[in-house]
Amino acid sequence: MEERRVADYFVVAGLPEKPELLDDSDSGHLKGYSTKPPITDIGVVFPGLGETVPNGYELIELTPTGLVADLNHGSMRSPECFLCIRRGRDRPPLVDIGVMYEGKERLMADAEMVLMSVGERLANVNNSTAKTFITYRRAHPTAPCNALVVVDVCVIVASKGEFPPHAFCMIAKNLNKGLMGSDVFLCYKKSMNRPPLIAYKPEVLFRYPTIDRRSLVFPTSVPLFCLPMGATLELWPNNAVTPKPVFSTFVLTVADATDKVYGSAVTFYESYPHTQLSESQMDQLGWRAGVSHNTHSVHINKCICLLSRWPFSDTFERWLLYILEMSWSKQPLSIPVERYITHLLEEVPFPEPRILLQLSPTNASDRVIVTRRDDQPLVRSGAGFRQLLLNLGPDNCLLILALAITEQKILIHSLRPDTLTAVSEAVSSLAEVLHAPLPYLIGVDSRFFDLYEPPPDVTCVDLDTNNITICESQRHISLKLLPKRQARILRQTLEVLFGSIRPGFYDLLINMLSQALELKIQEAFLRFMAVTLQGYRGYLIPITKAPTVGTTDPHALFHMEAFLRSRDKTQQRFFALMMKTQMFTRFIEERSFVCDVDQGLTFFDECIERVAAGDEPLLGLDNSNTSERTVFVLPPDPPDPRECTLIFISFIRILICWKIFLMKNA
Repeated sequence: MEERRVADYFVVAGLPEKPELLDDSDSGHLKGYSTKPPITDIGVVFPGLGETVPNGYELIELTPTGLVADLNHGSMRSPECFLCIRRGRDRPPLVDIGVMYEGKERLMADAEMVLMSVGERLANVNNSTAKTFITYRRAHPTAPCNALVVVDVCVIVASKGEFPPHAFCMIAKNLNKGLMGSDVFLCYKKSMNRPPLIAYKPEVLFRYPTIDRRSLVFPTSVPLFCLPMGATLELWPNNAVTPKPVFSTFVLTVADATDKVYGSAVTFYESYPHTQLSESQMDQLGWRAGVSHNTHSVHINKCICLLSRWPFSDTFERWLLYILEMSWSKQPLSIPVERYITHLLEEVPFPEPRILLQLSPTNASDRVIVTRRDDQPLVRSGAGFRQLLLNLGPDNCLLILALAITEQKILIHSLRPDTLTAVSEAVSSLAEVLHAPLPYLIGVDSRFFDLYEPPPDVTCVDLDTNNITICESQRHISLKLLPKRQARILRQTLEVLFGSIRPGFYDLLINMLSQALELKIQEAFLRFMAVTLQGYRGYLIPITKAPTVGTTDPHALFHMEAFLRSRDKTQQRFFALMMKTQMFTRFIEERSFVCDVDQGLTFFDECIERVAAGDEPLLGLDNSNTSERTVFVLPPDPPDPRECTLIFISFIRILICWKIFLMKNA
């Protein structure tokens, strides 16, 4: 019987004693320029009226496709109007850019308007009598480093077929409101405000247990997933506040991609003694001995992580943040941090179906609920269908479904690491029964595109701007490819559910409501697949002899041509593409032979029978989770009173006396 634990490994990742530089030149798509400073100022220029660009400013002269970036593009009587920007680090950068129609909207409290052009004229960027102004918001002088700031701006002429460049967000307000003129829109790009830094390859500073478990070998790639942008030495201004810890998740495949390991990580910063900097590090950071310490300080990033074969990310987030706050406490700890670690990994029972884990021995509100959610006979995953629908909307969800079913190369990216993993898992689960790993589905941090060009043969999905950039080789994939009737029903269902998860209401969804909405979205995609593959069993070829190379060929297991002829003529192209995929081939093989996922296939066959009978629900909440069978787990016991209580200044000091602690509790 499989040994089931709440978590299998605890990991601390960060900068090793002998660091090795992180090599960014391994990719053939590395950009030929370094990261530009953030934008600090934006202005309006009327060149036809004799205005010139101020010193230090850049004129946005052309659109991404080479058109003139005139905000009054196509207007007959309006003067040419351009934007200019200034970059630098001498003042707080811009954190937002907007467009305001005067008289119809109110300015935000912390926003400012560009009222005058560089030549002291009214900075109206509209070609009609109604006034339109550019607005912006500036970061606070004490804003933390690595905050999101505006790093690029461009202008597009939508009426000429232009669309936002990759990773850019378009402000959906036309700058030309007159009868004449093109449709002109302003776009901007956000990224992290990176201070001077040196990136090194992260390593495991500590893990528990220190030896591999028999049921799960420790994945060696964990440090790179904990700190995907590297373990960094960073130079911060002394007035910059420390960023809040960032929670992220990732999924690793082990055992020849048959099993998954779910990682839940919290990344944070610690101060680093400048006296430990080498001369090379001082040169790269711009540190001047005896001078820089008056204005700047050095910091490093670290990560604490839990690895589990179960997607308990919500629970692990609270647990990790709790022990991190403990380690930052300047008060003596009655229960050391390492005792909490051994308690969770060795003593907390697996939820059957739910446990209530008390964290603090003094505060009753410091507790977490661990609920097992494998009640449905589907493949276990950390998919977040609510996040998928919330970030992409109904139409883009259908487009992603078409790309996934036809096995296209997909790259999903976001600046929000927890959302990135949940959506990536959901995309890989869209086809439900066709659950073979996609040939190319990857989720990356959006900062990847600050260093690299997007691969030319991959479709990029930007979760932060809800923008899907389809590559040239995949232009034939669109919403029209999907079966019309099933796609129409799926879109209608998603539109209704999308109205239930607006951001303001989404935060209030908890426990049963949250899980119910998740299942409804998942059921909508499951129903689509059940209707699409309805009747496939009638085309399976019975196996009459032991499997060989020939008998495992899909044409020897399935009447491919007959099944294709049985589909509607308008759907022939869709089914022809789907039946050529590795996913469909594996689906036929698993349906023909006994395999580990046979329970899921049997359930899928039941779903096909249900959709044929009517609108009977396919998925439902597990009633066991509403029962009273909740195990209450107390906090770990305090250590022997003869041992001294510990005060942690730095989280990595949990390594102190760790071996002694384990020996005493062996």
